[in-house]
Parts: sequence; structure tokens; C-alpha cells
Amino acid sequence: MISTNDFSKGMVIAINNEPWQIIDYQFVNPGKGAAFTRTKLKNLKNGKVIEKAFRSGERFEEVELEYKKAIYLYHDRQNAVFQLKENNQRVSLPLEIASESIKWLREKADVDLIYIDGRLSNVNLPKKVSLKVIEAPPAIKGDTATGAFKTVKLETGVEVKVPIFIKEGEIIRVNTETGEYTERDKEETSS
Repeated sequence: MISTNDFSKGMVIAINNEPWQIIDYQFVNPGKGAAFTRTKLKNLKNGKVIEKAFRSGERFEEVELEYKKAIYLYHDRQNAVFQLKENNQRVSLPLEIASESIKWLREKADVDLIYIDGRLSNVNLPKKVSLKVIEAPPAIKGDTATGAFKTVKLETGVEVKVPIFIKEGEIIRVNTETGEYTERDKEETSS
């Protein structure tokens, strides 16, 4: 059993027999009333993200996870399909669970699949991914000093806001937890 004092990002706890991963947490000690921990949690079975507060010291069962290295192959109307690296076996994850994750993955991307009690549960994404900009409106002269942003389309089809100096064809890094642009990809841009 672990308490709210032991929380760390990425830890998985059981709430009502469901596995919830701690995305973010904050200890709050108001002037009046009892201290509590505010959390942002992701359900590993259905991908749902919620915010929830717990009394300080509340205890939970930690869920043991197994990670398997895999390659993202493709998705169809119902499933995302991966190939396990250990034995080349193909496994599928329903899109209702995987859709939030696969929007950050290009084909043949390396991923870690999350297994709970021997069953495929979800995809563990890296904190940042590098993706190519395939559509970007041109920067308007005079906007550069304002710190303006524009919306671009990435190779996976997802749209993100970026600084106006980003051009079509560039590789950028995106935070998969927030969906925000972080930087140009230095290695891939310079090569």
C-alpha cells in the first residue's frame, strides 16, 4: 500500500479496481481545512483523463505493470496494431483506448506496450516525440516580434500550435502529455 505522500508521476494506483496512472499531482495545504493532494489521472483501460483530489495520507494499492517493447504498425477503423519485438507477434489495441496515443505515433515508431495482469492495456508514449510538419501557413511579415503562433498539421494528422517561424518540412518536438510544441528537432533539422 502506498499513500498520497508516496505519489510520483507515472505511478499506477488502483481506484475502484481500475488502474489509474498519475500524470500530475500537487500537494495542497490550505490555510483552513485539511491538506490534500490534487491529481490528474489517466485510466489505463479506457484512456480517460480525470482530475481528482485525495485526502492527505489516503492509501492505495500500487498496480504492477509489465512493459513490452513493440513497433507501431498501423491502425484501421477498430484497432491499433503493434508488433512485439521479442517474438514478432502482432497484437491489437481497440481504438477507443489507443486513439489518444497513436495520434503521436508515425508508422514503425518504437513504443512500450503496457500489460496489466498479462493483458494488453495501453501504450506508454515517450514524453516528447519528433514529427514532421506537412502543412504550415506562411508567416505574415511583421508578426515575428509579437511571439505569435499558428496552427500546423503534422505527419500523423494532428494539429498543434507552433511559433510562426516554423515552416513546412521541418521536424519539431511535441510534448505528448500536453500536445504542445516544445522545440525544433536539432538532430533531424540539421542533418
